[in-house]
Amino acid sequence: MQAFASLIDRIADHLAQLCGWAYFTIGLMLGFEVIARYFFNAPTIWAEELSRLLFIFATLLAAPALLRHNGHIRVTALTVLMAPGAQRLMRLLALGFVVAFCCVMVWYGKDAPLNSFARGRSSGSMLDIPAWWSQSAVPLAFALLGLQAVIEFIRCALGAPLPPDAHAPE
Repeated sequence: MQAFASLIDRIADHLAQLCGWAYFTIGLMLGFEVIARYFFNAPTIWAEELSRLLFIFATLLAAPALLRHNGHIRVTALTVLMAPGAQRLMRLLALGFVVAFCCVMVWYGKDAPLNSFARGRSSGSMLDIPAWWSQSAVPLAFALLGLQAVIEFIRCALGAPLPPDAHAPE
């Protein structure tokens, strides 16, 4: 189990690094588009659409690493006042909710890309990118997030230290 969890952790961290580079690439592509369009009156046919595709994947695929490193936004006004045992229980409940939500998102999110693939739908733009490319980001990302949430749930249930709270009163 430890080796599998370590593998998933490494995948999440590598994906997060790739997502950071994707955002950098998006900035370069859109910067190039602005220069090409407004200075040379020669807009591209690819920059906006590829940027949007990268943005979808980069945003969703960073979620497992955020969960792993406790980087998601949380409301902690009540939990910081609780005893450590109650804080652990609240974390387990929250992670359980994340797992359940991810299962729903994967179950219903798989239909759109499968349908688009079967029907040959595309973006309808000049690039004519298959629609399932962007639609597949939802089930893929939520499957990875759910897997990371299961691992974090098991760690918490087995007594791993609770992640530090950056906003806890001192």
